[in-house]
Amino acid sequence: MSAEPDEMRWVPVGEVGEVRMGKQLSPTSSQADGMHAPYLRVANVLDGWIDYSDVKTMSFSPLERQKYGLEPGDILLNEGQSLELVGRSSIYEGPPGAFFFQNTLIRFRSGPGVIPAYAREVFRGWLSDGTFASIAKKTTSIAHLGGDRFAKLAFPLACPARQRRTVEILNSLTEREQVERQRAEKLRAVERGAISALLNQHLDSDADAGVDGYVACGSVVKMNGGFPLGQADVNPSGRYPIIGSSGQAGKGNRQITGGPTIVIGRVGEGGVGSVRFVSEPAWVTDNALWVREFAPGWIPEFLAIYLGWWDLRKLRSQTGQPLITQGAINGVLIPRLDLVEQQRIVRVQQAWEEERRVSRLHLNKLRTLRNGVRDDLFNGNVRPAVTPTAAA
Repeated sequence: MSAEPDEMRWVPVGEVGEVRMGKQLSPTSSQADGMHAPYLRVANVLDGWIDYSDVKTMSFSPLERQKYGLEPGDILLNEGQSLELVGRSSIYEGPPGAFFFQNTLIRFRSGPGVIPAYAREVFRGWLSDGTFASIAKKTTSIAHLGGDRFAKLAFPLACPARQRRTVEILNSLTEREQVERQRAEKLRAVERGAISALLNQHLDSDADAGVDGYVACGSVVKMNGGFPLGQADVNPSGRYPIIGSSGQAGKGNRQITGGPTIVIGRVGEGGVGSVRFVSEPAWVTDNALWVREFAPGWIPEFLAIYLGWWDLRKLRSQTGQPLITQGAINGVLIPRLDLVEQQRIVRVQQAWEEERRVSRLHLNKLRTLRNGVRDDLFNGNVRPAVTPTAAA
């Protein structure tokens, strides 16, 4: 299916490509029978790229290999995720038949009239403007996109030449975003190096003091588990941010923290072991822990800096679902620093955070520009110039 050179048609996704859910993981599919093969899941499919560093395997029969095998150009979308990330997608560019996919993902295989890069831009727009979130079905903590609901969305079908030109325009804006993103990553790396130098200075000086130079985290903070997302009275215009293992998950009308707190991701494929300092009242979901009480003589911002630097991901369970227990966090040793030195470290971190804030503002402006251009292109408000050669 295609469109005329000067035409934009709105066609159901299921008519411009194949939509398929992945294979469900089960005890039988996990049994070693000589038919095991690597499969991709939500943790592997990020926004625009696929992470192959942690790929699991399960059994696929010859028929299932034909059904669930990935081909270059296939687009994988997160089927089950937090509400703001459901529909996150990337194009598979690996060898044909080398990887398969689980039912936490949806595969879109473009038909002959659709360029995969163009379809991916459409899906990226639907993630950004909330289209995917609007059709997702929500449980207590996970939203599900649904293959049938996804297949019914109206897809902006243009002729191949116009699709290619649209991708070229958006890619040029993406390159500008990538430059700014790389700058932000460099700032983050330098900041971490500066904080490491300050902390290592104290750790080295306390090395001869043994345990007397440290205090257990559990004696410094008191933690609580969060509550299900469904209890937060989720509302896009809500007063309070909703914080989970992977970061902010929208806004709501209810809050459980009364002010400055530390939120620690405790369970899940992504974000487990993350440490975030939240200065305002917020709701914390049940895949995270939050600090409800700090001992006298400790600055909350410093504790967040130290726990983030210490890298709590080292405490993750090695079997089953990634998990960090409250007891394991309580056992982390924190160096005894006076308030003056804690404040010094916080000021250094805040100075670097201001640099990164400016960088984020610039990046957000570029994203806003790109989103606006993309919306204009897909809605027909702007027609990308198509050369005779490209249209041929």
